[in-house]
Amino acid sequence: IYIFYPCRQVDFPNKYIGGGVLTSGCVQEEIRFSICPEMLVSLLVCEVLESNECIYLIGCERYSTYKGYSKTFQYDGDYIDSKSQDNWGRKWSHLVAIDATFFRDRSKQYDMKSIKHELIKAYAGFHTRGQTSDYAFPIATGNWGCGAFNGDRQLKAIIQLIAASEAVRPLIYATYGDKNLIESFYEVYDYLIDQRAKVRDLYRYLDQYCNRRSRCSLFHFILQTPVSLLSS
Repeated sequence: IYIFYPCRQVDFPNKYIGGGVLTSGCVQEEIRFSICPEMLVSLLVCEVLESNECIYLIGCERYSTYKGYSKTFQYDGDYIDSKSQDNWGRKWSHLVAIDATFFRDRSKQYDMKSIKHELIKAYAGFHTRGQTSDYAFPIATGNWGCGAFNGDRQLKAIIQLIAASEAVRPLIYATYGDKNLIESFYEVYDYLIDQRAKVRDLYRYLDQYCNRRSRCSLFHFILQTPVSLLSS
C-alpha cells in the first residue's frame, strides 16, 4: 500500500494504534511503523479508537528498507525518501488508521449491524471535510481486517468501495498477490458500472445477501442479481 503516492494510505490497526510494534508481531501495521519510526509518537498521544474515529498520520518519513514478513521480517538497509513536501515542509505522506472489527465467530460479520459499523469506520477514514475534486486523492487500501481478524475479503472490498464512493475518492486496492481476488473484483466492478449501480444499490446488495444467508460468495450473488431486482 505504501508504494502508492500521492494518495491516502490505509493502516490496518487494532483499536490501539501501533499494534504489537514494540512487543511482538511484524505484519502490515508493525512493518509500517518500523520503517517510518516517527509514527511511533502516536502510541504516546492517541487513545483507544472509538467506533466512529480514525487517526491521521501526516508527513512521516520512511527511513529504511526491509525484507520478509512476520517472522522473517528484517532490516535491509537505509532508504532515501524522495517524496515531495507540502507547504508546511512535511513529506507528502498521508496515512489513516482505521481499526477493523475482530470476528471470533466469522458468521457475525454478515450481520447488518456489523456491516454498518465497518461502513462508518471506513467512511471516517476516507472522507475529507470540505473536499473538492481538486483534492480527491485516491485511497490506497487492501484486505482490511482479513488476516487475524477473520474478515471476508469480498465483503471488506465492497464495504470499502461503498465508503470510497460516498466520499468521492478513487480506490486503489492492493490484494497482496491474490490473483483470484483481483480478477473477481474487477469483474464485479465492471458489472456494477454496466448496471449503473449507486451507493444505495451496493448497500442493498449487502442487506439482501445477509438477510438471505446465501451460501454463495458475495461476488457471485452480486453478479447474479441485477440492480433492477434489488428494490423488489
